[in-house]
Amino acid sequence: MLYFRNSSMPHLHKYVEPSAPTTARQRFGLTALVAIFSAMLITLSALSLFFVGGVASKTADKIAIEKQYVLFENALRDRQNLMARDQLGLARWDRSVKYVTLRFRETYVEEELVSSLWHDFGHERSFLVGPGGRLLMSAWQDQVDFTQRTLADGDSLLALVDLAIARHNTNRTTIEGGYGQRPVQASQVEEIAAFGFIEIDSEVMIASAMAIVPDDGEVALPDGPPIILVSARPVNTSFIDDINSQLKLTNVTFDRHGNGLIPVIDVEARTLGSFSWDLYLPGRDIWPVVVPLTFGLCGVMLIATLVLGRYIHLLSVRLEASERRNRDLAMRDALSGLANRLCFDQALNSASERLAHAPFAVIACDLDRFKAVNDVHGHAAGDEVIRVVAERLKEAVGDQGLVGRTGGDEFVILMSAFRDRARLALLAQHIITSISRPIVLPDGAVVDVGISLGIAAAPDQGISGREIMASADQALYASKEGGRGRAFFAEDLDEAARNLAGHAAEAVNAA
Repeated sequence: MLYFRNSSMPHLHKYVEPSAPTTARQRFGLTALVAIFSAMLITLSALSLFFVGGVASKTADKIAIEKQYVLFENALRDRQNLMARDQLGLARWDRSVKYVTLRFRETYVEEELVSSLWHDFGHERSFLVGPGGRLLMSAWQDQVDFTQRTLADGDSLLALVDLAIARHNTNRTTIEGGYGQRPVQASQVEEIAAFGFIEIDSEVMIASAMAIVPDDGEVALPDGPPIILVSARPVNTSFIDDINSQLKLTNVTFDRHGNGLIPVIDVEARTLGSFSWDLYLPGRDIWPVVVPLTFGLCGVMLIATLVLGRYIHLLSVRLEASERRNRDLAMRDALSGLANRLCFDQALNSASERLAHAPFAVIACDLDRFKAVNDVHGHAAGDEVIRVVAERLKEAVGDQGLVGRTGGDEFVILMSAFRDRARLALLAQHIITSISRPIVLPDGAVVDVGISLGIAAAPDQGISGREIMASADQALYASKEGGRGRAFFAEDLDEAARNLAGHAAEAVNAA
């Protein structure tokens, strides 16, 4: 712009006489030219700002909408996985095979299965479905009906049962006396369980189904389809509040007949309803800033430009802060503040990729006597215990590793600072001592819990994240079997197995 004005003035003086009228016309023409140029510049700037504002608004809205969809769908999957993990201890049990599959005992079904699913986990509906779609038991809360009937074709419950049978057949194994099922970790329960939405008594429910199978091989399944345990929760206000407790979305609803944001589809691809909420659209916050600044630019271009730049920066900071909050929500366990399963799995896989240069160790943790706290003092007290345990674990580990909560009373630690047995043993003892300290609840009650640890070091007990995690879980199982409140190293599993076999042989000889 300066080059244009300095080059044009000599040109006018050279070819035009500087008479008064001409000078006035020259000033008028120059003024008009500058005004026109300024108007064009301001107009282009205003149009550019409107364009940038529109693009930023649409982009921000698009990103926000996509993240809200992902977070809601992840929350639904988490609830399905949690329901399946709740079922796992009851469905994978020799006693269940004995008193449900081999000899159907109604008192066992009522007192062990139905009571646990309702009182311990809040599964409002539960069912047992035998071969040929034969409904053996149905329950609402703890009220059990043993009237048997055959499920009709097209029943969404039957479709879910068929899917669970298919999952079982894929993982079925041959054991002494019959059949069993390939063992899986709780974190991989989706490999043996069937999830889905079903319609029961005209009510839409989220359900999980899995086969009743032996765990220790004391009994075996006969040939043929297994009995399937199904439990379900209604998609009602309580369920929506539970889902939204972490998401903090606005006005979340479920409509049986509306065309909402996320459709609810059953196993047979039938639409049962949809979830909706008021979408958070950060793009709307941009316009109250862009429009006033754009009009202000027409009067004071330089000032308006500076102010606009500042406000755009502030908006960008707000958007980035919002994105950081969303990322943190997706990677953190809301109750404990620890890393959730997604965050921990990513860290574990990353550590596995760097294993050649940076060995590491994994400590699987499970609280002892935690169920008693929930039973005696309520779930609010259990939540407080989880928070206190999380703080103590973070304090014990410090910046030497990552502490995560994988669900319920299960925690896991990724130690990246060291992996030698001596220091891991010291850390384990410190953790056991710390967690064993009494915990004072908000109402003044004092509770105490313990913790059992399973420790596995890479690459000795595994190379991939799944292998090392499986070793740590096996060590944790051995720790609990050995008396709880102690740590067990995966490298000692073989020796422990030999000792167990030796004791068994001595018992046989003595007999």
